Amino acid sequence: MLQTISREYPTTGIHGRVVHELGKDIVRGVFKPGERLPNETVFIERFHGSRTAIREALRVLSAKGLLEARQRAGTHVRLQQYWNLCDPDVLSWHDPTALEEKKVRNLSELRRLIEPEAAKLFTQNNVTDTDLEQMLISLRQMERADQAGDVVKLHELRVSFHMFLMERCGNEYLRTQANVVKLVLDYHYNRHRLEGAVADFNLRWYYLIFDKIRNGDVEAAVSAVRSLAVRDHEAILDLQNEKTRVVA
Repeated sequence: MLQTISREYPTTGIHGRVVHELGKDIVRGVFKPGERLPNETVFIERFHGSRTAIREALRVLSAKGLLEARQRAGTHVRLQQYWNLCDPDVLSWHDPTALEEKKVRNLSELRRLIEPEAAKLFTQNNVTDTDLEQMLISLRQMERADQAGDVVKLHELRVSFHMFLMERCGNEYLRTQANVVKLVLDYHYNRHRLEGAVADFNLRWYYLIFDKIRNGDVEAAVSAVRSLAVRDHEAILDLQNEKTRVVA
């Protein structure tokens, strides 16, 4: 699988576990906007950690815009409009099976803007022989997974391919948005899985992208990535429209 660098907060130790578990609880609505968090003692007992570790974790979540400490009023969950929505952790804490439809559309639209630009920068400035070798290995792994009908592995490889494009673009600000792409792909995959269907997959798109990048054809690489992102976006709209028709 293609190697990428994690930009998420470390998960090791009590402190890291509190950040991620409590962050998920907030983003997924266990603790709702405006709600006051329980006393620190509750979290000390839940995570078997020190008061210092719990307070440091709360400070990290406050820095991400999720929490606000109010004098003599405790710590409250902030309204979503104040969250750092494109923070890699905040994105990763969403449940891709339970995303609001409007949020999915917004994320998918953002993906259509940023991923073609990442492909442009990667093709233009940053491709190495090692990158091409890794990408070709990944494509062959996709092919084997597709032939074997291993949809879970195929999805993992597909996500890895897209994350690699974002990672290798050379622009640190774009790199931090890789989880936007991942969340959209995870949603698409999980929606099909929950409905007992298999997401449409055509390996030809990925070989096309690879060929254009390998040949240094910037405009064609951008066009291929944009076309794939648009195709996925339209598939998401079709899923949502089908759900609307069923409910109606």
